[in-house]
Amino acid sequence: MEYIKITKVDDVLLFRRGVSHKGTLHLTTHHLIFTLPPSASGMRELWCCYPMIEKVELNRGSSQLYLLDAETHPSLCRGASLRVRCRDFTYLAFDFADLSQCQDVFESIMKLTCIDDIDKVYAFIYTPIKIEVAFNGWNDYQVRSEFQRQGLDMVAGPWRLSTLNSDYRLCQSYPSHTVVPRNISDTVLAHSVSFRSKNRFPALTYYYKENGACIVRSAQPLTGLKQNRSLQDEKLLTEIFATNGHQTTTNLIVDARPMTNAMAQAALGAGTEVMENYPNCKKVFLNIENIHVMRESLNKIKEVLKNSDVSTRLYNPELLIKSGWLDHISNLLKATDLLVKSIHLNGMHLMLHCSDGWDRTSQVASLVQLCLDPYFRTMDGFVVLVEKDWCSFGHRFNERCGHLQRETKFYNYTQDTNFQKLKQLNQHFKHQQNTKLESPVFQQFLDCVYQLLRQHPEKFEFNERFLRRLVYHLYSCQYGTFLYDCEREKKELQLESRTQSVWNYFKSRKREFSNPGYHEEHEVIYPNYNNVRFWHQLFGKSDEEMNGFLNVGRPQKEKEVPATQQAEGLEKMEVGES
Repeated sequence: MEYIKITKVDDVLLFRRGVSHKGTLHLTTHHLIFTLPPSASGMRELWCCYPMIEKVELNRGSSQLYLLDAETHPSLCRGASLRVRCRDFTYLAFDFADLSQCQDVFESIMKLTCIDDIDKVYAFIYTPIKIEVAFNGWNDYQVRSEFQRQGLDMVAGPWRLSTLNSDYRLCQSYPSHTVVPRNISDTVLAHSVSFRSKNRFPALTYYYKENGACIVRSAQPLTGLKQNRSLQDEKLLTEIFATNGHQTTTNLIVDARPMTNAMAQAALGAGTEVMENYPNCKKVFLNIENIHVMRESLNKIKEVLKNSDVSTRLYNPELLIKSGWLDHISNLLKATDLLVKSIHLNGMHLMLHCSDGWDRTSQVASLVQLCLDPYFRTMDGFVVLVEKDWCSFGHRFNERCGHLQRETKFYNYTQDTNFQKLKQLNQHFKHQQNTKLESPVFQQFLDCVYQLLRQHPEKFEFNERFLRRLVYHLYSCQYGTFLYDCEREKKELQLESRTQSVWNYFKSRKREFSNPGYHEEHEVIYPNYNNVRFWHQLFGKSDEEMNGFLNVGRPQKEKEVPATQQAEGLEKMEVGES
């Protein structure tokens, strides 16, 4: 509470989705809460947890000055305002009559949002409500039982469970238990790891029992300009490709990157496989762009939505096309389609990697399994898929989500001096530097799942809202599931005993997130990568607003609709809930 300069401000005007509400703003240790006066229908309020806040601007005058002319509306120049952008595409603006109160709120939110230690987030003090206590999502994924479900004979079959990484010394970002060929000894395995970036050696993530093909994941090889090789790595892959009892004509080594990016890595000592060293293999590049391209793509969509607090109109909707977001989604689904057919129809083994093997690799591996295995299209199975291919295999949730935020995301425009302008410019540069490792990798995966759900509505046990709430809790820091960068960190932070699993939230509300049209069928599904649309529910817009231009080839122009002051539309809800 020492960071909170002011705990309550009355007569604050909230703008959200072009509608205004007058009420009281409360600042607590972990939430910003806006409440309306009591009415016949009871108290209505909006909650926003601080980790959800992505950007805050402090300005003189009303937030409606972005829409209306100050000369014709001079009253809008009084007081001050805050514009708040949330990570789940909720946009809020608050108008204050008093500048000093607004500044106190701004500084308080900044201190409460920008933390330097993950131990300080809400998850470590959150007490689960009664319906969640009966569940323990930390136990939902068990390595041995999941691979046995896939059809592996872990006792006498061609695969075994290795505990060589039980202390995380072999590979700090890998799970403690990995599945490798039985014919590969721990000695060979230990010698092979140095050939792969971050020691992320080829390990099994999925066994397709229909024909014995498999998906193996790793990081890029350290071939460099001299085209280095590793006999142990080659031996490991040879044994992997022989695990179904016969050598298939062609197996696939899948590099998720564009070819030029992969080749450029050679100058840095990494690169891609020299195919002469891997007989009976074919290489394919998936041309999926890196985290920086994806971040900038989503930023363009955020620019389109930036006035969603005070207006219902999209700002510069042409940026939706220029963002390239749907092209990236389509490309991911196209890659998924290719690999699903390679396994299901051609019986090919897949060895998949990107650069470090924790971003694009997780996306593609998960999507392929989702299409091949109907179990992963159930709620229980989807939980296992995320725990296995994202949490266990070391997707860097903390780093990519930017849970430890910086003050460079807070902008004070109330002092219009040359020094202040220089400070803001420097702040913008620092913001660019601080966010360079942030990227919507997992969110993009969920967007792809949304497309599959749209295309195959009867094949998924969960509904669209399940995916949308998962995006919310990806950033909320209310649960421990997405706070860490690898399994080792999870154990070091003692998250299983100190925090709750996010799956407790979903499983305790299963009916709410279930798809009533679901029909359990054991069949493979294929993505239609030409049929992709913006996930309009996530962006808080209608399908016509976000996707209307897809039908006519250009963005739809809408009439400007300024905010109106009314109480309708605000219920007791969290940011992102609708």
